[in-house]
Amino acid sequence: MRRYFIMKMRKLYAAIAVALTVCMTLPLASGADAAKKPALSKKKLSIKVGESKKLTVKNYKKKVTWKTSKASVAKLSAKKKTSVKVTGKKKGSAVVTASYKLGGKTKKLPCKVKVNAKTTPDITAAPVPVATDTPAPIVQPTIDPNATPSPTPTFDYDAYPDCLWKQPEGVHIKDLFNNYFISGISTDAGSLRYGESAALVRYHFSSVTMGNETKMESLITDEATDAYPDGIGKANVDNYYATNGEGKVIINYKNLENVLSYCKANNLKLRYHAFVWHSQVREYFFLKDFNYSDYSLEDYEANGWDKSNYHKLADYDTMKKRLNDYISQVIDYIYSHGYGDVVYAYDVINEAANGNVTFTYDDNGSSVSVRTNPGVTTRSGKKVTSESSSDDVMDMLANEGRVPDASHSYWYATMGQDYLYLSYLYTYEAIQECLGKYQAQYNYTVKPSLIYNDYNTDAQNQIKLVNYINIECNKANGTSGVKYCDGIGLQSHSIPEATQENMIKTIADTGLEVQITELDENRNITEDAHAAKMEKLYNIYKKYSKNGDYGKNAGDNYIGVTSVTNWGICDGDGSWGAAYLFKPYGDVSDTERILTLEPKPVYFAILKAGGVEQ
Repeated sequence: MRRYFIMKMRKLYAAIAVALTVCMTLPLASGADAAKKPALSKKKLSIKVGESKKLTVKNYKKKVTWKTSKASVAKLSAKKKTSVKVTGKKKGSAVVTASYKLGGKTKKLPCKVKVNAKTTPDITAAPVPVATDTPAPIVQPTIDPNATPSPTPTFDYDAYPDCLWKQPEGVHIKDLFNNYFISGISTDAGSLRYGESAALVRYHFSSVTMGNETKMESLITDEATDAYPDGIGKANVDNYYATNGEGKVIINYKNLENVLSYCKANNLKLRYHAFVWHSQVREYFFLKDFNYSDYSLEDYEANGWDKSNYHKLADYDTMKKRLNDYISQVIDYIYSHGYGDVVYAYDVINEAANGNVTFTYDDNGSSVSVRTNPGVTTRSGKKVTSESSSDDVMDMLANEGRVPDASHSYWYATMGQDYLYLSYLYTYEAIQECLGKYQAQYNYTVKPSLIYNDYNTDAQNQIKLVNYINIECNKANGTSGVKYCDGIGLQSHSIPEATQENMIKTIADTGLEVQITELDENRNITEDAHAAKMEKLYNIYKKYSKNGDYGKNAGDNYIGVTSVTNWGICDGDGSWGAAYLFKPYGDVSDTERILTLEPKPVYFAILKAGGVEQ
């Protein structure tokens, strides 16, 4: 037995020795190799139009999310767990980004994609047109023939008396409150122009606010046009270098024209929303030479451009000029095309005071603090400025994108707090100049209100911000007591009645105008509770209007509530699907159904506030 045990142990020792020998002959894995970070198979990808190449995230086994900055240039398909197929659609540049989760945080890996033409490009081709300082020709309003209140191709809701939202017969919300404030609705281009929703808007409201069509991303676009077949983004880069950085920003007015022409044809007023917001921007607008992904560093070398401009955030002076250029061009378009009286209010800035940066200013000898949104950062949280490296700027752009995180602001990053008052100064001056140029031709009679719009319920903080704007604008313009910012837009998302009333009274008592700009309610509210609340709110809005019970005894300087805008037509509309005045009627998938919008109890509650009993 002992001999057997000894033999077994000898065999075991021999096996262990062999194993150790084998292990010693193998390369040892370092700690770095054992914990390799996820990485792209390529950081740069060059393909031809029609050609496809595979892009993979290495050292990662979970699902990756893929996005392209320009699907018209680099299209993504065959998306798998950690790979994607990139196909060249047209000549140009794009950034393909892989997003993955690590340690509970979202990480991003960008790949610069350059798509070349199938054949050698014609170097004798005419250059891309560049903007000049030649004034735009004065033309008559360009009314789109499709913008008239004619029947839709399927049904004429305007002439149909049995639409459920036309009850009681002959009652229009806009008429019930006409003596107190303008009644408005927020919508999108499709719902504004076509179908039952368009007829409802025309029937009940005298004002519209566009959810997206007048924001920066719809005007400073990156799409191709007849004038700029390679895209407006690329054209802005070419324009920058062709004019030594002095050329005007190239703007696409297509979406704005569609809205303005429709409103003019249908006797609707427009709340312009909004010139300056930290969200829904075009990132390239804030780069020194506009170049995000259209040109590589090698292209700079070939074109003889200053390589120190490559992926640099614009400096303060550049952004002052660019902000003024952007605002003044849009306003000149509105007035020179006959739409000056269509726009009755401009949300010059939207939501600047919901962040965590605080600055102080001197208000008639006292120090006042105002809170605004902070600047932009890299993925690791590093602050990025015009002095930052190209690598940090690209890291920041991948992190922030067109909808910056945590209310971060490209405006604050490039201009500091000055963008707050400069936005109003430039808007005010542009309107004054355009009235001088075009008032006689179009007989303009409307002086639009310049509004600061926010969801913040701290009325005092918003008043401080407006005071700061007006103080600094007066200093800059050498004026005294001029209102460059006329008032405050209260978004009113699910805000209790008592809170709203207190905010309205606090603001209106200072002599500032109040506009209810984005009125809606939490989707979980019951229909009866919604109706009861909205009846109270509309009575509050009436009370604090100039002709209301409070306003008519408040003195000559009192302005009060001047407009009320519901932030959607039908339940489920809008960016967060809140509760509104109407709901889908029955089975809206039934193609034979004529009516799709049904009034809710809240609709009749608003009519009751307007003096109409059921």
